[in-house]
Amino acid sequence: MADQLMPDSKRSFLFAHRQFFRLWLGQVTSQAGTRVYQIAIVWWILMISSENSGFSLGVFMVAGALPSLLLYKIIGRVVDRMPAKVMLVSCDLASAALMGYVAWSLHTETFTLGQAYLFGLLIAVAEGFFNPAITKCLPELVAEDYLEQAVAYQASSQYLASFGGSVLGAMLIAWLGIPLLVLLNAITYVFSAIIEMTLVFPVAKTAEVTVNSGEQPAEASESPDAVEGAENVDTSKLWQKFPLLKKLLVGFGLVNFFATPTLVIVPLYVQKSLHGNATVMGLLEAALWIGILLGTFAAALVRSRGRTIRLGSLSMVIYGGSMIVPGLLINAWTFGLALMLAGASLGITNVKFVTLFQRVVPGPVKGRFFATMQAIIGFSFPVAYMVFGYLGDLMSPSRVCLVQATGILLVAMWFYHLSAEEATLIRYAEASDQA
Repeated sequence: MADQLMPDSKRSFLFAHRQFFRLWLGQVTSQAGTRVYQIAIVWWILMISSENSGFSLGVFMVAGALPSLLLYKIIGRVVDRMPAKVMLVSCDLASAALMGYVAWSLHTETFTLGQAYLFGLLIAVAEGFFNPAITKCLPELVAEDYLEQAVAYQASSQYLASFGGSVLGAMLIAWLGIPLLVLLNAITYVFSAIIEMTLVFPVAKTAEVTVNSGEQPAEASESPDAVEGAENVDTSKLWQKFPLLKKLLVGFGLVNFFATPTLVIVPLYVQKSLHGNATVMGLLEAALWIGILLGTFAAALVRSRGRTIRLGSLSMVIYGGSMIVPGLLINAWTFGLALMLAGASLGITNVKFVTLFQRVVPGPVKGRFFATMQAIIGFSFPVAYMVFGYLGDLMSPSRVCLVQATGILLVAMWFYHLSAEEATLIRYAEASDQA
């Protein structure tokens, strides 16, 4: 099986791994389609709910964030049991059908705000199954030596899709109109499903089980309750041994709480402060995603020298300072540059902190640790969308930018306070590895 996964030439990574390239192309197409849909519906919401547009946008964003948070256990079990190709194709075809209905409703002018929330929720459910299925595929399509590179491409694809979707969505709204744009989006999901149908997964050789053997597998000898109890003990020991990790996770959640609402602030800022159109909104959001992409790939060039937490604090100061600028100076170009700089600082922070967690968290509990991190981040999304959407109705978008900047600067102070404990954390982690 390993021979099947090795690259067949010395070409670039994507073209050398043909099956992975198809998977990656399907992922970018699918996720870009989702972003195009979000851009279109966000602008539609702004047009029909001028008085409470901030709250309406917040509810729409919450609907898109809830499924992965509430259904993560079900999603995990289903993704583990169902063949990856079936899962990917099913999710894309389901999304295509949902998009097709939305396009028809928009065309006939029967689409309501409640339906926007409902279909946003349903499409997010499909995406909630799609994304972990993509991650599950990687070891099956790429040799272990190339797995890290595959993970990097897989992670960056979301940013590329968000960037491309933002730009295309904004441009096509003016050219095609929202109903036709959503229909085109449905077609892209079908295209993605067709690509995924061509995937060929290597057949893993399963070990033969001797029926007459008197030995019982180790997994079967432990009851589910015993395994769950052991997991809880391991997790509690982790928090006791490394209390800084829990504080960092809280900080990570706060970063996302104040950074994520940028996707709510930008449409409000464009409509109420800049008096711009959907094209301006898409280009400004694209500036944010470009910044995140640049920060993600530039993170390896930034040396933390054992001071990752302090570097994260500095990055948050840059993010907060960037958002102060549009709060004081209302200008599209200035806002775009501020978003790009803020995105770059966020991209660097994400890469550096995840790398730190990979270094210090023991292998046996990494899964539970990152699941906890994802739950904290997932919880912050809907709350942040609602809070900042409501603030967008109470005050001007420029003042909301200042509120966001203040919160991020306070988080930066929190990280700086924690940075003194980083050296101790790393020493304990290294001692644990040696033991």
